[in-house]
Amino acid sequence: MKICFIADGRATHTQRWIEYFSKNNDVHLITYDPMPNQIERVTEHVINGPFKNLYLNFWPRQIKIQKLIKKINPDLIHAHFIAKYGFHLPSGNKYPTIVSAWGSDILILPQKSRLIYFYTKKILNRADLVYAVSYDICNHIIDDFGIEEKKVCYLPFGVDTSVFHPRSIDKSFTNTHVNIFSNRGFDLVYDMDTLVKGFEQAYSQNNDLRLTLKGEGPLKKDIIGLVEKNGLKDVVKFQGRTGYSEVSLDYRKYDLFVNTSISDGTPVTLLEAMSSGLTVISTNVGGIPEWVNDGVNGVLIPPKRPDILAEKILELASDSDLRGKISTNARTTVVERADWWKLMKKVEEDYRELVEIHNTRS
Repeated sequence: MKICFIADGRATHTQRWIEYFSKNNDVHLITYDPMPNQIERVTEHVINGPFKNLYLNFWPRQIKIQKLIKKINPDLIHAHFIAKYGFHLPSGNKYPTIVSAWGSDILILPQKSRLIYFYTKKILNRADLVYAVSYDICNHIIDDFGIEEKKVCYLPFGVDTSVFHPRSIDKSFTNTHVNIFSNRGFDLVYDMDTLVKGFEQAYSQNNDLRLTLKGEGPLKKDIIGLVEKNGLKDVVKFQGRTGYSEVSLDYRKYDLFVNTSISDGTPVTLLEAMSSGLTVISTNVGGIPEWVNDGVNGVLIPPKRPDILAEKILELASDSDLRGKISTNARTTVVERADWWKLMKKVEEDYRELVEIHNTRS
C-alpha cells in the first residue's frame, strides 16, 4: 500500500507509527516540523508556512498539502491529532481517510473556539474511521459531535512491553532513597505546580524522597523557580528531553511515577511506566481510570490536591511490599491490553479493509 500520514514529525508516536508501516509499504509523511532523524523508506514532506502565526499559515499550507496529496495519490490517508493535522484531510471520496484523536484535540481545543469545534466536527464526519485513545474520548466524539458510533474505534497508545520492562533485581544494591519520576513536561494541563507542592509536603515528613522532572514546556522556568523558592533544589532534579531510545532506561531508575494532569486521554507515558514496573500515582481524569484500578494496579487521586498526593506518596514510600504488588499488577494490565504489536496488527487489518472497500466502490 501507499500510505500518506499527516502528522507531527517531532512526535514519538508519529515516528513509531510510520516506522512500523514503512517496512512493508510505501510511506509518505506530511508534516509542519521534520522528524529529528530520517526513517528508512519514509518520504518526508515538510510544509513550511510564510507567517510566524500558526493560524495564518493554515490556508497556505492547506493549498500546498492538497496539491501534494494529489501528486502522491495514496491508497489511504491517516491524520494524527485532529485540531491541526486532521484539518488537512481532503474532501470528497477519492481516498479512504482515518483520523486519530489524541486527547486535547477533542477534550480541550474545541471548547475554546467555535471555529475549532466546527472544523473538528466537519473532519470527524468526513473521515471513514476515527481512532480514539480512550473510551472517554470515544464517548465525547459520539455525544459532543454527533458522530455515528460504528465508525469510532477505541485504540490506545501501545507499549512495546519487551522494551519497557521492569528492572532486574540486584540484591547487592541498596537504595536509601525512594525516587519519584514524571516526564509529562511543563504545560499547563500537566499541573506540575501540584506535583511539586505535593512532593514538598511529603518530603517535610520523609527526607528520603527524591524527585526528577523530565521534559520541556512553557512553564518549566516557573516550576524551577517554585522548587528553588521552597528550598527543594537539592532534592528535585530537572532533566531535559532525550531521544526515545533512552526513555525505557529512565523508568528503570525510579520507584514511583506521578501524573498530575487535569485533562487526559490515555497518556502513553503512564502505560510505559506501568509496563516498566513503577508504581503509578495519577489523577483520575479522562481515560486514566480505564487503566488504573485504585489500590490494585495503581493509585488514583483527584486533580489539584497536593495534600492527597503527599499522603499517597508517603504511604507508598513506606511500604515496598505494597509497591511491589501494585507494580506487578500494573505490568500485567499493560501486557494484556496495550501490547504495541497486537494493536498495530489490528490497525493493519483496518487499513486493508478500508482500501478494499474503497476499491470495490470505485
